[in-house]
Amino acid sequence: MNIIRRELKSNFKSRMIWSVSMILLIIAVFIEFSAFKDSPEINDVLNAFPDSVLSALGMGNADMTTLSGFLSLISLYIYLPLSIHASLLGSSIISKEERDKTAEFLFTLPVSRKKVIVNKIIASTLEVISLNFLTALTIVIMGLQHNPDEKFYKFLLLLFLGIFLTQLIFLSIGILIASITKRYKKSGNISLTILFVTYIISVLMGLTDKIDFLKYITPFEYFKSSYILENLELKLVYIVISVIIIAISMIGTFRVYPKRDLYI
Repeated sequence: MNIIRRELKSNFKSRMIWSVSMILLIIAVFIEFSAFKDSPEINDVLNAFPDSVLSALGMGNADMTTLSGFLSLISLYIYLPLSIHASLLGSSIISKEERDKTAEFLFTLPVSRKKVIVNKIIASTLEVISLNFLTALTIVIMGLQHNPDEKFYKFLLLLFLGIFLTQLIFLSIGILIASITKRYKKSGNISLTILFVTYIISVLMGLTDKIDFLKYITPFEYFKSSYILENLELKLVYIVISVIIIAISMIGTFRVYPKRDLYI
């Protein structure tokens, strides 16, 4: 518990910055929605764009004048920053001990490396959950003024479950990268590179069907808001793939990090 409290305390400033940023983003989004909800002609403007372009931008055929439809269309602005946060958090939660020159002190305590890793994973997961919940709560509060229906709440719940799984994927990958790389400065760059490469693949898949087979390697394709809005469900196959990726990353971390020489 001491390690968990230490991590949560050391990340307080970063957590506040991310929290305020996401709250302001959601507020800005709902101000924009207030301008769209009484303007059905906005849908005609969107329909003028090719379907491939809308798909590449993560925008399906949702109705921008409804709360659920608008949230579906702007969901990328939620997916991306929350995934970046998780990726950076994962890559730094372990490597920062080497960066801040505290590794020698931490690992000379009567605590095994595996126990340290477990506590750091718990702390980082709590961070991810808190930012995810805060973002969803802000959407609920801002959405109350627009009289959301039951479908909106179910869509919101499923959407954020999908976002949470996506966050855990990039968090676990970031932790694994930090465990493998011997230079702490590289872990964040590698983790973000993986994230943006998978995002670019997702964008390209919206432009052409020729690379559709790559949908299994980019988490941004697993829980697309347009599918969730239309079917009000998450695809089981992608839930299973997500769990497998997370499990492999965690197993790799526990196998590699306890044996790695620390950069002090």
